[in-house]
Amino acid sequence: MTAVAIEKAVFGQADLTNCDREPIHIPASIQPAGCMMAFTGPEYRLSRFSENTAVFMKRSPVQMGMKLTECVGEEAATIILSLAGNGDTTYPIIEFNVVCSEQQERDIAVHRAGDLIIVEFELPTPPQLHASLAVRQRRLIEHIRNPSDILSLLQRSAASIRQMFGYDRVMVYRFAPDWSGHVIVEERRENLESFLGQRFPSSDIPAQARELYKRSLIRVVSDASFRPVPLIESPNDAPLDMSFMHLRAVSPVHCEYLLNMGVHASMSVSLIVDGKLWGLIACHHYTPRTLLMAERIAAKLIGEFIGLQVVSLHRSRRLDLSQSTHKFLHQFLHDSCAITDLLQCAPEYLSRLDEFIACDGSGVLTEQGWISHGLAMTEAEVRTLVAKAGTSSGNQVWLSDCLNKSCGFSPSSAICGAMIIPFSPEQDDCLVLFRQEIIRTVVWGGDPQKTYTTGPLGLRLTPRRSFEIWTEEVTGHSTDWSNEDLEIAALFRTSLMEVAARSAWLKLQETILADNNRRMLTEELNHRVKNVLAMVGSVVARLPPENDSATRYRDTIQERFKALGRAHDLAMSSTEDGSLRNLLATEIAPYSSGEGKIILNGPDLFVTDRALSLLALLFHELTTNAVKYGALSTPAGQLTITWTSDLSTDFCHIRWQERNGPVVRAPTRSGFGSLLIERAITHDLGGSATTSFDPEGITVDIRLPTSALVSTTHQNTENSVIQTETFPDQKTDQSNLLQGKTVLILEDEFLIALDMQDTLVSDFGANAIIASDVPSALDIVHTSPIDIAFLDMNLNDVSSAPVATLLMEKSIPFMYATGYSKENLPSAPLPTIPVMEKPYIASEAANALSSVLANHCCSG
Repeated sequence: MTAVAIEKAVFGQADLTNCDREPIHIPASIQPAGCMMAFTGPEYRLSRFSENTAVFMKRSPVQMGMKLTECVGEEAATIILSLAGNGDTTYPIIEFNVVCSEQQERDIAVHRAGDLIIVEFELPTPPQLHASLAVRQRRLIEHIRNPSDILSLLQRSAASIRQMFGYDRVMVYRFAPDWSGHVIVEERRENLESFLGQRFPSSDIPAQARELYKRSLIRVVSDASFRPVPLIESPNDAPLDMSFMHLRAVSPVHCEYLLNMGVHASMSVSLIVDGKLWGLIACHHYTPRTLLMAERIAAKLIGEFIGLQVVSLHRSRRLDLSQSTHKFLHQFLHDSCAITDLLQCAPEYLSRLDEFIACDGSGVLTEQGWISHGLAMTEAEVRTLVAKAGTSSGNQVWLSDCLNKSCGFSPSSAICGAMIIPFSPEQDDCLVLFRQEIIRTVVWGGDPQKTYTTGPLGLRLTPRRSFEIWTEEVTGHSTDWSNEDLEIAALFRTSLMEVAARSAWLKLQETILADNNRRMLTEELNHRVKNVLAMVGSVVARLPPENDSATRYRDTIQERFKALGRAHDLAMSSTEDGSLRNLLATEIAPYSSGEGKIILNGPDLFVTDRALSLLALLFHELTTNAVKYGALSTPAGQLTITWTSDLSTDFCHIRWQERNGPVVRAPTRSGFGSLLIERAITHDLGGSATTSFDPEGITVDIRLPTSALVSTTHQNTENSVIQTETFPDQKTDQSNLLQGKTVLILEDEFLIALDMQDTLVSDFGANAIIASDVPSALDIVHTSPIDIAFLDMNLNDVSSAPVATLLMEKSIPFMYATGYSKENLPSAPLPTIPVMEKPYIASEAANALSSVLANHCCSG
């Protein structure tokens, strides 16, 4: 690589090709409004001074090496050393009306630069001016205190500063992100042309000048035609950094710039906001104008106060915006807490984004797709833009007000600006905001691409013509994205990343749950298939009677398989009723040939999967025998099947009774049905069965534990009769125990609690009170007459044990409900308290409560 030599600019000799590198902080000269002396070493001897020192101080000539006391006198030397202190006093410290040698009063500014003590001397401020400045300064500050917005603050400030300091024009000059300037406020003499709204290129105030404005908050030019006063210094001395000096000479280029505008005096006060150069208060006067040190200090303090006011307004606005944004995002996080696809809730929130970041449209891009609102790109365009912007690799907020310039991308719509807020480090998932093209006419204070001709001091600005109004039409750009926009975007990004992380976690949990369910279903299916195959094998393995033909044996086997198929359909169907009544009706209904011939009577009881196949085979065999040899073989025959459920003994009784058929005789051999009655009922279901061969008809009594049968949600007391005959209701002894009782339901899931309440009230005639948390439940137990309670063991990670303890103290019966399996309970329940696992059927829970209440009444 070939190095390109860059010409080193020299102060006062720069031209337009290198003025941005002119070392304006080391001019080695001052303005003639005062003089300066610099002292060094332990004895504080004079090492540099301005050429006009003796004249300005009205004393004999000074020479290098003179002591501080010799130069300024004992009294002034003491004050100077006191102001300089022993530390690094970078910024000047002011003292007014200091008596120096020859009894001359001077205002002084003292600061350190390395091992130097630098002292600037100016004419003293009259005492009456001090008092006047204090009054005017206080009046100005009161006038601009508590502004409603930044623009009104600056307008009032400009008017007050012009009135206080008497300049012909006072402007507030706001820096843009590219460091071009914009006159946003102006107060001027009536006969002057307006600069309000005009823009000036960044080259008018180059980088090194902006840095000086940030270091030294005020700069005054008393006369742009001034003749610089050189410093007397040793040739071997390093250049003196004069950044913080009030009297520092300014560049001839700047003076010519002012004179070409017709300006002979100026004052610039820096506005610092959040540590950055935000703007300038620029004061112009069209004749020379000198400000005393006290006036400059007052102007500097006013500028600092205005800067603080701007900071306050900025932060107040940011705080309001931040609070509203946090409220918006809090609601967004709440609404999206259970979603796995951000696109589900995006439409509602996309329409509100422009309340926080000004935009014409927006959209969310995820793996699942693209959804947008307002002015937006297509999904294909967005994916192209994201790829060109490279946000997935950088994973930072990316923005542009000119997409064509930033990444060479021009969408089909009028969109020119975009902000991409990525929220997934590994994918292109992002929130995108769009801004449309804004065609603007920019008014420049001179052609920003201006050319120059040679003037009196070389290649310089051409007088007047460079400052004529010059307009430019700017196309292909949107409005700029601000720092506030970036701050809000960062908040959005944080919340979106949280939602994305939570969504990924939910997806993972769903995958794990699905895998577990699939494994459980596979195991259950394997278990069921093996059971069915084993039962089929048992049915097939039993030999037929000796007198049976192969055809009859085949038909018998087929009918048994059909019975098993019907039982399997009842067990597996989500729509069929798997109750004992339906099982019997399914087996027997095809053989009913007359009114009142077959009668079914009993409460609704669902048959467990374990009992379903066995009972289906049993009833099939009994029905087959009845059709062939019993009551269903004659027109006058009648079959009655009744069943009851006894909660006090936990057994169910089923009676199969045939009447008016052929005369019954006891069989000489046992068939398949007898085998099921005599052995399978006992072996498989833990029950018992007896068969009576009465002459008037066969009777089979089956006694089964309730563990083989589960009661339904609603205890149906109506009788189910094939044909027309009806029977009286068959209710259990404890069905009315909850009638008129007050039941406390402690449950944090509202729908579960509501279902339980409805069942207790509508089906059991009870009064039900719902509590959603432990404090509410305790208050109800203390204040209401509770007869029995149904407690969820765990309420949002809070144990219901305090409620259980209080119920026990008041001798109020209760039972637990829990979503945990008995093997995984979070805490061990009391051994005497029954526990019902979720999910449960509300009527089942109510029946359980009836049993608890019955047991409590018996024990009491």
